[in-house]
Amino acid sequence: MEAAVARQQAQRRIRPPEPLVTVASPSTPAAFRCPISLEVMRSPVSLPTGATYDRASIQRWLDTGHRTCPATRLPLASTDLVPNLLLRRLIHLHAATLPPSPSPEAVLSQLAAADGEPAAAEKAVRSLAAKIAPEKGKRASVASAVAADLDSAVPALLSFAKGGAGADARVDAVRILATVAPELIAYLTGEGTEKRGRVRMAVEALAAVFSAGGVSEDTKEGLIAALIAGDLGRTVTALLEAGANGVVVLEAILTSPVPDADAKTAIADRSELFPDLVRILKDAASPAAIRCMAEAVQVRGRPARASMVLAGAVPALALAVAAAPTAVAESALGLLVEAARCSDGKAAIGTDAAEVVAAVMGRMIRVGPAGREAAVAVLWLACCAGGGDRRMREAVASAPEAVGKLLVVMQGDCSPATSRMAGELLRAVRMEHERKGLAAAYYSRTIHVMPY
Repeated sequence: MEAAVARQQAQRRIRPPEPLVTVASPSTPAAFRCPISLEVMRSPVSLPTGATYDRASIQRWLDTGHRTCPATRLPLASTDLVPNLLLRRLIHLHAATLPPSPSPEAVLSQLAAADGEPAAAEKAVRSLAAKIAPEKGKRASVASAVAADLDSAVPALLSFAKGGAGADARVDAVRILATVAPELIAYLTGEGTEKRGRVRMAVEALAAVFSAGGVSEDTKEGLIAALIAGDLGRTVTALLEAGANGVVVLEAILTSPVPDADAKTAIADRSELFPDLVRILKDAASPAAIRCMAEAVQVRGRPARASMVLAGAVPALALAVAAAPTAVAESALGLLVEAARCSDGKAAIGTDAAEVVAAVMGRMIRVGPAGREAAVAVLWLACCAGGGDRRMREAVASAPEAVGKLLVVMQGDCSPATSRMAGELLRAVRMEHERKGLAAAYYSRTIHVMPY
């Protein structure tokens, strides 16, 4: 009897186990959040160090070449990712205790009402982005909610994508826009009095999608296929009329493997292509406009070069060479080479000889090897090839430090053809100095000697 009473008292003293996740604890435990993204993990995996991360976050870390654990900074003996099934189950149990998430329509209403409140807008965007995760199976519902009110939802998402608080949140906004991009494509060829405003909105959204790194290549290629499947001529016209954002979309089409040669040729042959690209380059200093010109010239060759020169591209390209970032300046130098290969282009370069030489000489040493070779090629084609242009020879001879810069290129890691062209340019400079009765800047048989 006494043993039975003692056993009952011991049982009363033993506290029942507490549930792992309770409704009374609405805050998400820190262990459920990925140490990298700080978001609740959707697919927790563990590294050999024992630290657990969300699969997408740690995979991005490893794909960028890191071989250490982000949390412990310890070197990784292996990059194998082991699913943490227990933690995944606990996260699901926790999610089941939370109130149901609002519908996409409700979240969009919250986003629209969060104008001027970045924190509230970011919360709404993150909520929508979570619903389009592949494992959620709700991508279609988000797309339907946004598509039901494109005219208000898309501007709100664009506004956040341009001025959101964090980079990850801005990428989330673009990913949401990508779900409705097929519906936006229809705006490019639509009719009606509101067409202009809708086209501008649609093009801005498409440009954001094509420029973003968080959108898959498959999604981008699907959009390009949709863009070229309709009335290609009207689509190209709408993109060019939209300005700098439009040429971002056009560049994506021209550089993609999706369109066949006929589609790219049809774009390159449009009469308004080069005039509009030159206008956009002058107005917005658009690197995409330069890359579109380069792609069109590559597709069509001589006819495209002639159209580019006729559109007045030479002075705009010279300005880009002088003032644009290095990669853009190198592309502009390549287009000047293409222009100099035709007689009209050579004449246009000679007409603006002072500006072209100042831009090319000023940038010759401040670009990469390919840019330096293109700079020498432009000057050689305009000064020496086929007799050259006297105006260009005079401009090169008058350029400050022209001889020294050409010598630096020759003594660098340049191709034999570039070295030969630089040598011919030096001889042209000497002859121009002799013609004007000036003292020679160097002796032609010692051009291998550094002048300083």
